[in-house]
Amino acid sequence: MNTSKTENRQQTMRILRRFICFGFIILLICGCRGTQARLMRSGESDNVGSDRAGAEVYNPMVREAVGKLLARAAGEPIQQVTFNNSMMPVPLKRKVCFISLENASVEELGDFKEHIKTAILEKVSESDQFEIVSDRAVTAGLRTLSLRPDDLFIEENMRMFTGAMGRGGTPVDYLLFAKITSGTTEINRDMQRDYKLSLELVNTQTFTQIIESMPMRKEYNRSVKGKIENWFKK
Repeated sequence: MNTSKTENRQQTMRILRRFICFGFIILLICGCRGTQARLMRSGESDNVGSDRAGAEVYNPMVREAVGKLLARAAGEPIQQVTFNNSMMPVPLKRKVCFISLENASVEELGDFKEHIKTAILEKVSESDQFEIVSDRAVTAGLRTLSLRPDDLFIEENMRMFTGAMGRGGTPVDYLLFAKITSGTTEINRDMQRDYKLSLELVNTQTFTQIIESMPMRKEYNRSVKGKIENWFKK
């Protein structure tokens, strides 16, 4: 009788082990089928990258830095007007050429470089006082004149470039430069990285500049202690 119960118990255990192994294999196969994705809802927070900066860092930096820059530049005394059909003066938008985005941070930007550049262009184009010159035209103009971004700070080069960009006699008022920097603070296996997007708006007539920047800090935890402390900060 006891022998029969023991055999039944052993058989049950064998079946259970087979079932667990089978379930594990199914999960393994499903997990190896590829990346799963979903559409994020409008207004949903950006995911936080585990190894370097991403949307959660760059998107707010662009939004805040461009907003502050245009607000300051709007107060500059540049007066341009045209006339409508009733001969009433109408203020013209100030023309801005976006020249370059420099990455001086420790991280490679990858596909985020074009994303950041496009986001800056879009933000400027939304302004009712500024308009952005076609990025394709700027690239073609620099290539045709064989000029690098820094070459534009020579007066003759600036005159040639703005002359090529200012079609119909409409002057180019500003050149826009962007730069991303980073600084790293290491704490054993954990670290903090400080990111900054700096925007430099250069007046093409006077070479005076307006600089605005937006910093962001990000914490990276690799140690168990750091991960536990970070969990309590959420």
